[in-house]
Amino acid sequence: MKLTPALLLLSLASACLLNAADDAPTKPKEPKPLRSYQDFLAVIPKDMEPENARNWTDAQKEVANGLLKKKLVDTKRPATMRFKVRGVDFWERFVVWSYLPNDEGYHVRVFASQWKDADMLPKLATLREGDLIEMSGVCDLAKYENLWNTKSLSLGIGDASFIKLLPNGKPVPAPERIPVKLISAVYGSGTAFCDVTDRVKALLDEPGAIFYANPNWLGADPTPGWNKALIIVHESDDKRRTFTVGENGEVSAALIVK
Repeated sequence: MKLTPALLLLSLASACLLNAADDAPTKPKEPKPLRSYQDFLAVIPKDMEPENARNWTDAQKEVANGLLKKKLVDTKRPATMRFKVRGVDFWERFVVWSYLPNDEGYHVRVFASQWKDADMLPKLATLREGDLIEMSGVCDLAKYENLWNTKSLSLGIGDASFIKLLPNGKPVPAPERIPVKLISAVYGSGTAFCDVTDRVKALLDEPGAIFYANPNWLGADPTPGWNKALIIVHESDDKRRTFTVGENGEVSAALIVK
């Protein structure tokens, strides 16, 4: 049977489409998020016996650290980990950290200090020791080291965000916001005071936030080495009122309107 020009063109077009489909690059699978410290250890070959890492030599730790960096840190492997907050501490910047329960014979700790949002301070002020959170981001640290004079595996999550969880894993309902009609806030001592109104307002506007009158939380230190006071002027019942707290004193919307 002879092919008419129309049928010939149709056959050629079909063949081209099939070849194009065969040559189309396959989309690589998204890597699974790291959800536990065991997921970090899974990138270490079995012949290195990662279960015996507590007895590794320095050379073995160096090899393992190289693999962790290459496969997890350099590739910015996604991470979504649940843990109870051990602390929110200021070590040059605010760090959320915790111990992860394990049977490895050394400490496993997780740290987060590089945040997805530019200003995470008000949300960090809502965290308390023992809070269950889910931290999401990318791996920016995976390293065997001697930390705080203990054998440790340090894990880090960068570009991070978190949600607080109930024991059943559901998100914690947002607490009721306590409105504060802020007029001004200054921090200092003697005749040296800094205006910290914007910082204090951002913290007070976050429901459930508790912070402290110190340079780390307030972002100012007008008299280094000296005890200072935070003075907040606010309006309540059409009257101006003053709330004053000394160095490292606790501050919250509930305390101010009390």
